[in-house]
Amino acid sequence: NLVSAPQNLGDSINSADLEYYPSLTIDGKSMIITRRINSDEDFYVSNFANGRWEKAMPISGKINTNYNEGAQNISQDGDLLVFTGCNYPEGRGSCDLYIAYRTKSGGWTEPENLPGVINTEFWESSPSLSPDKKDLYFASSRTGGYGGSDIWVSHRITGGRWSEPENLGPSINTAVDEGSPFIHADNQTLYFNSSGHTGYGSTDLFLSRKTADGKW
Repeated sequence: NLVSAPQNLGDSINSADLEYYPSLTIDGKSMIITRRINSDEDFYVSNFANGRWEKAMPISGKINTNYNEGAQNISQDGDLLVFTGCNYPEGRGSCDLYIAYRTKSGGWTEPENLPGVINTEFWESSPSLSPDKKDLYFASSRTGGYGGSDIWVSHRITGGRWSEPENLGPSINTAVDEGSPFIHADNQTLYFNSSGHTGYGSTDLFLSRKTADGKW
């Protein structure tokens, strides 16, 4: 199927600063973006009302700090936010994955380093939660992959912890870089970028679908 040409979201979302990595709730009514002002990355949120996006404002709660918050993914029900935090004092590597929860007041809790064995001394980034919140796809430069950064998946287990990550294998990953995974609402289609698969330029977008035996 052909995809329509991109349309600018307008000055409620875009500004003279850098905006990137949007994440939508399943109802399409809330969008969280990363905005970088000078060298500081923070999250902003905009709601869709009366046929337009409202002016993006800093996300409420305790997520934004003087460190860098970026590459986030909000769960489809809007209750969980997983994101990349870089240069945090308690971090295990340069960039780790963190999680925060929506409170009853609508704000967000203070983030915690993702429990389990996902984060390492290597680079972890670009999280994407499955629609049932049981699987977390992400990019990492950890050892044991096929080269460069690869896409991995971890499964949520007892107590909110996350299992040992599994590499998605050579159908997805190559000897160079794969990143920015996004698992579709069907929980079967994975979008990602790659500089290793044959495309039109240095880094292109690709998709892969899960087969009946769980392979890609």
